[in-house]
Amino acid sequence: MSAVSRRKRVDRFETEADLVNAIIPFLQSEGHKVRREVPNLSQSVDIVATRGRWVTFIEAKMHNWRRGLHQCRGHLNVADYLCLVLGSKRIPPELEAKAKHQGYGIIRVDPRNRKCGWFLRPRLNRGVWPAERKRWARTLRKIDYAG
Repeated sequence: MSAVSRRKRVDRFETEADLVNAIIPFLQSEGHKVRREVPNLSQSVDIVATRGRWVTFIEAKMHNWRRGLHQCRGHLNVADYLCLVLGSKRIPPELEAKAKHQGYGIIRVDPRNRKCGWFLRPRLNRGVWPAERKRWARTLRKIDYAG
């Protein structure tokens, strides 16, 4: 095994959990309260960030951003804002176009220095179903904040 292959690669995240951990301080610095792995119907959300009455669902993806878009669609009844977080040097143009069209945000985390920033801000989701949101909020109260 070469010295390069034995060293931990610093130009990528090892796991999705590493990516989630990298984004939490950024969200907290913007005034969000953050929870990890929150259930929503038959799936879970990687990160739920709340600020005041606003709820943002964030799906973290290392590679398969198309799956992240699919997961965001499953959260439309509950979240005010939907986002993907990617640990990559660049955002694929196809992802940017689809996210913009659907109103989803994109947060990019540079894998080398772990700096986070908004690549695309999300639009307010007007499709929240009040009854489903209320049911989901009861579950959220039982989950501790990350940090």
